[in-house]
Amino acid sequence: MKSKDYVKPFKKYPSAPVFLRLPFYPRTAKSVWTMVQSIFCNFFILQNAQKLGFTKRRVVHVDHALDEEIPFTPSNVRIYLDFVWFFCRIMAMLMKRLGLKKAAPLCAAILDFIHELYDSAATIYRYSLTTTKRPFYIARPKFLLIHLSDPHLLCVPSLHVAIVAGIWAKVRALLADPAVSFSIEEKNAILDEIYYGSVAITESVLYVKQHSINCVAGALYMLTAAHDDGFFGAADAKAFIERLFCGADDIKNGAEQKIRAAMYEMYGSLLSQKERSAGPWQQPLHDWLDRYESAR
Repeated sequence: MKSKDYVKPFKKYPSAPVFLRLPFYPRTAKSVWTMVQSIFCNFFILQNAQKLGFTKRRVVHVDHALDEEIPFTPSNVRIYLDFVWFFCRIMAMLMKRLGLKKAAPLCAAILDFIHELYDSAATIYRYSLTTTKRPFYIARPKFLLIHLSDPHLLCVPSLHVAIVAGIWAKVRALLADPAVSFSIEEKNAILDEIYYGSVAITESVLYVKQHSINCVAGALYMLTAAHDDGFFGAADAKAFIERLFCGADDIKNGAEQKIRAAMYEMYGSLLSQKERSAGPWQQPLHDWLDRYESAR
């Protein structure tokens, strides 16, 4: 018999109720449609307007030399494309375990958070579009979908990374509320599954060459700098970076250590600049883009 603290893996919870109920339930409907609007405006319209020639924004190439140490691994596309289902399954689990009425405020908070991330990232994208070298690989249908839907102009900060790492931090904050009726063991199991899923998806954005290591560092910086102290601090960022590529046997000559060091160096430099200037959190990333373009 399973312990009462047993938590089924999220993949065991069907996501259909998330799509069928949350867009129409009074407590969550506004959050759903506001998030959808933000994604449409700050992701699809923003970069497709550039692709079609309606805007003429600067495009900075943000590749890092160490990106070459990470092999292009098409099989990771499944993990890469899982990030939407990743947060849907979390909400599906909450709905199943708590019931829709009790889960609705938690789901609304997650949806509002994703909306905020798209809005925050867009303040960088509108300053400068960013891209990286991306192989034109369409041997697998999923890559064809990526090439058709994503012009690849919104790289720094990586929304993939900001969403998955940020949802871990958001759920951690939500589960800290004593009113959420999970035991300590259940909460820890939930957070562990989200954390390791976040790490896997972050690695995948590099394996399928959708992002540079600079994009990862920029995303983690945004999570720290654009939110309250304690939400996703420097210790969280360092621990997250240290988990990346642990045990990877396809990165040679100890390059994974250099990759992690480069990520944390960029993250720390951006954070230090923000703390010194006490200005808006976007300014260090704006300045970094200016310097990076000049250096290249």
